[in-house]
Amino acid sequence: MSSADMVGRSDAPSPPPQRRRRFGIALRISLGLSVMALLVMLIGGLSISSFRLFRAEVTVLSTSTLPEMMTSGDLYGSLQKLVAQLPQLAGATSTPQRRSIYNGLVAELDAMQLLAARMRALLKDNGVAGPERDGGRDGEMRLLEQTRSTLLILAATVADLNAEVTRQIESSDRQAEAARGLTRLAASMDSLPDAGAWAAGVGALTARAAGATQLDHLSRLKGEARAAERLLADLGQRAAAAPAPVGQVMATMHEELFTLLLAPEGLFESSIERLQARNRAQALTGQARVLVEKVERSTRSLYDSIRGLSEERTGALARLITMRTRAVMLLGGASLILAVGVYFVFRRFLSSRLVALNHAVLARLAGGRTRTGQAMVQIPVDGDDEITDIGGSVRYFIDEIDRRQRALADNERRFRDLVEGSIQGIVIHRDFHPLYANGSFASMLGLTVAEAVALPSLLALVAVEERQLLIDNYDQLMTGAPPSSPRRMRAWRPDGGSLWVELTERRVDWLDGPAIQGVVVDVTREVEAEAALRQSRDAAERALDELRATQASLIQAEKMASLGQLVAGVAHEVNTPIGITITGASQIQTLVKEVSDRHEANALRKSDFHRFLGDTLEMANLILSNSTRAANLVQSFKLVAVDQSSDERRRFLLKDYIDELLRSLHPTYKTRTTLGIAVDCPPDLELDGYPGALSQILTNLVMNALIHALAPERPGRIGIAARLLADDCVELSVADDGQGIAPEVLPKIFDPFFTTRRGNGGSGLGLHIVYNLVTGRLRGAISVESRSGEGTRFTLLFPRVTATG
Repeated sequence: MSSADMVGRSDAPSPPPQRRRRFGIALRISLGLSVMALLVMLIGGLSISSFRLFRAEVTVLSTSTLPEMMTSGDLYGSLQKLVAQLPQLAGATSTPQRRSIYNGLVAELDAMQLLAARMRALLKDNGVAGPERDGGRDGEMRLLEQTRSTLLILAATVADLNAEVTRQIESSDRQAEAARGLTRLAASMDSLPDAGAWAAGVGALTARAAGATQLDHLSRLKGEARAAERLLADLGQRAAAAPAPVGQVMATMHEELFTLLLAPEGLFESSIERLQARNRAQALTGQARVLVEKVERSTRSLYDSIRGLSEERTGALARLITMRTRAVMLLGGASLILAVGVYFVFRRFLSSRLVALNHAVLARLAGGRTRTGQAMVQIPVDGDDEITDIGGSVRYFIDEIDRRQRALADNERRFRDLVEGSIQGIVIHRDFHPLYANGSFASMLGLTVAEAVALPSLLALVAVEERQLLIDNYDQLMTGAPPSSPRRMRAWRPDGGSLWVELTERRVDWLDGPAIQGVVVDVTREVEAEAALRQSRDAAERALDELRATQASLIQAEKMASLGQLVAGVAHEVNTPIGITITGASQIQTLVKEVSDRHEANALRKSDFHRFLGDTLEMANLILSNSTRAANLVQSFKLVAVDQSSDERRRFLLKDYIDELLRSLHPTYKTRTTLGIAVDCPPDLELDGYPGALSQILTNLVMNALIHALAPERPGRIGIAARLLADDCVELSVADDGQGIAPEVLPKIFDPFFTTRRGNGGSGLGLHIVYNLVTGRLRGAISVESRSGEGTRFTLLFPRVTATG
């Protein structure tokens, strides 16, 4: 510790003591907020209970009273339709009209019976749900039963009326038909010779019959029928007395006239039956009107009773809402008054004192004087609460800052004396913007210190190819990496000249944050001497380096191509479960939205919720299974891909690793349904080595068998076997039953760039990479056995624990 620090420590103020208080600011605030929270809870509880009562009353109105009113109103409306249709049935003049009106009446009667049954069910289910009026629900039930029985009688009356109207229409039709027959008979009389008196009698009889059909009095009509019978008998006697040819024609006309006038289907019988049916229809119409009036009185009384009950419930609900609203407003007003009181109390004991403390702190930080230039404002420490302690702590903190700033100024002065006299160039920068530079650094660049600090960026002083290295080194140092090793590079002066420098950098704390300190040494003369010595050597080694670089890049390209095939296969395989998972999640979102909407609308039923649970569980199982499938694929790919790319050493179980590798390679051969891959390896065989190298070896051997040995359309088999030998070595073999390797090709398969598929995408580096990895990384050996048409076996022999170095 320096002498300045010791001096600063000696005069440092002591921190204020901390005291415990029984009734501090926290307790005051807690009491005020607790009272306000209690009032809010009272308002909330009262509001919730009011809402529940309101919802219960509305539920009763909507589920009992309102359906009863609607049903009684529908019953009364149907009755009015019935009243309008009854006279139309009695006045029907044709069968289609009568049938249409009668069907409408029957439909209305059936509808009224259904409405009465519905009303009876409502009254029976609801019981006495409110105050009784005029006998309560018992009176309403009696009115309803009276209405139902009257409707039954009315239905029978309407049926009888329909029957009488039917008879009236049929009689009218027969009467019209007989009248048309009389017209035809009268027309045929003109061709009868020598029948003047007889024809006149027939004409008189026909005219009398036509007039009789217009009579509305039944007894007079019957008298006319008897008179027509006597006239017709007289005409018959005249026809019998006439000569043979004429008499025979008269007799025939007499019989036809008898049929048209007096037969059961004749004019007079049809007219009599029409009058009788009309009279009975009028009587039934009057009876139906009486029944309708009786039903109307019953339904009107029932509707008035139900409406009175609804008005009583509505009034009670309005009174409840008014009473609870007043209570909530009173509590709200009390809460507002309490909030105003708490505000003034807090302002008096808390906010005003904090504002005064803030003003004093700002005045001290501004230089110890107020804006008007008055003397230093002291930080208030009066009182006996937590604010007093805060003021004492702030005063101690500001005094400690003043003391440390004085010590920091002393340290900075000593630092400048030390750095400014250094013969090495020193520059401190943040994001390559200079913050400080000494004279030696400025002289290297042919600048003054001010000009060096004013440079826009230090990156402009180095070559373009060196800038990214400097940026990467900067990022590493800012994250806490150790200081960098000295690095030589070419630098450019602002005037265009160049020099070689050796740069060493480390992270330092400078002013308001971390920065990078660079120590720069001019090594131009050393670099020029070394360049002259290296020039001859570089010329000799350039050709060899280029060859090795080319081979290394081709090998790396082969590795990346294999890894790229693996990535493409796994991505295609993962796409399906991920798509199913997204679809399931979208379906769950839709189901939750539907249930939420029904819940907000108070339309959620138990069956809907059970169906929602079932559908959601099914979607969740689907998402879980497909997510697990995708996770397993990604885990296998991650293990194999990371091992291939990082090539780190670790312990691993050989059997599990082979299974993970085959799972990652499965997308490349899954379309070959006749292909079988068998693994024979002890499950507890543990290796200590480089799984990335082993993964690359097995991948190349399996892919080599799939491409060269096994035809896609034919069945095939690949066997992977491993065993531990007595000398702690592992024997690993990969065999197939494919077409084998020709004898003239077998000695060349491990040579670089040798391939039998030169024109089909083969690079000739697959087995060469396998040979290098086995003999180099695994410190082992590899051999091959093959015969044409009998398959191929690659056998690897390597230590279970790979030697380091």
